[in-house]
Amino acid sequence: MNTQSVNYAAFSLRISLFILMSVWALMKIVAPASYAGNGDQPGIFQTFYGADFGNSFVLILGIGQVILLLAFATGMFKTVTSGAVLAMNSVSLAVSMPYILNPFVKPNLLFLASVPVLGASLAHFLLRRYDTVFSLGR
Repeated sequence: MNTQSVNYAAFSLRISLFILMSVWALMKIVAPASYAGNGDQPGIFQTFYGADFGNSFVLILGIGQVILLLAFATGMFKTVTSGAVLAMNSVSLAVSMPYILNPFVKPNLLFLASVPVLGASLAHFLLRRYDTVFSLGR
């Protein structure tokens, strides 16, 4: 096995997961109502998680996720940050399971993309000690 190839593979997983996860985290900051809901329009948290959070909570959660993802992107605290990314993707997949199991109903096919994302998150978590390219952590 070529260790350098594994190092670059882990790096590419880290950066691609960071890009994907950052969009979701930033959405909580720039449009918290999409997660919290807006009047009689339920948000993502209410629709998928059955939770009713206000805009302030969603904004704070988004800021926390951005901080965590920046640490993840720079390769810091690898076990904690890659574990948190894996946990976030696991929860997202779990609450989307009814849509994943019924992919032929529009727009459910898009939810199926969470399966390879979870696989990438798990692969990165397992390869985290090899993730040394452009990494500030050990």
